[in-house]
Amino acid sequence: MSVLTRAVPLLLVLALTAFSLGAAEAAPGENAIEPQAATSIPFGFTLGDAQQPTTSHVAKLGSDIAFPPGTFDGALGGLTSTVPITGKLAIPATNGYFVAFRFMATTGRVEIIPDGDATGTATVHTGKDKDCKATQTNICADTDVTAKVFIKLSDVEVDGKALAVGPDCRTAQPAAVTIKALVPISLPAPPAKVTSTFTTPAFAGCVGHEDLSRLLTGLVSGPGNTFVSNLTLRCFSTGCKA
Repeated sequence: MSVLTRAVPLLLVLALTAFSLGAAEAAPGENAIEPQAATSIPFGFTLGDAQQPTTSHVAKLGSDIAFPPGTFDGALGGLTSTVPITGKLAIPATNGYFVAFRFMATTGRVEIIPDGDATGTATVHTGKDKDCKATQTNICADTDVTAKVFIKLSDVEVDGKALAVGPDCRTAQPAAVTIKALVPISLPAPPAKVTSTFTTPAFAGCVGHEDLSRLLTGLVSGPGNTFVSNLTLRCFSTGCKA
């Protein structure tokens, strides 16, 4: 059951995850991004990797859940000042393990389902800004992005026995994961670590032999959950596939 809680963060992606991008000059051979008048500039980020996966900490259970590498692909609304960002968050489902009531081994499949696009703003800075030095690149952006995601649970087992939660067991409302981070915008770019704290909503639709929604809500839902991920820039502007 609580397995799903551990998934909530993910959404992380927070992603949640959301991110931002800007552009400027770079030395020859550094994949320089030329200033342009475009009002919709594509970008792509990878969330986590095999060595440092995206993780979510479920406060009530005191446990973590790790997710396979995900993506955040979208568009930046220009290269000047503060501009809008929109993007699509994609995080693969994962199997989770936790201990309920401090003694009950529980496993389950956790799925993060985006509720529309992630949205926010980004303020672009050049290498002349001291803040950019922290990203080891000559272009960076302060991002403030919110991704709303439902957390779905399936294939739940308690002490090795299947627990019927039905095909529609998920949070009744989407969890809002807001990510504020300074991210590099020029390639090559080092990973940028982001951390977000969010609240997991109550569950609904967890009906098998009986309605277990209230039970799962009591075990998992509540504030103080965290989402942690390394965001790595994969492409920007013309380097991104249409």
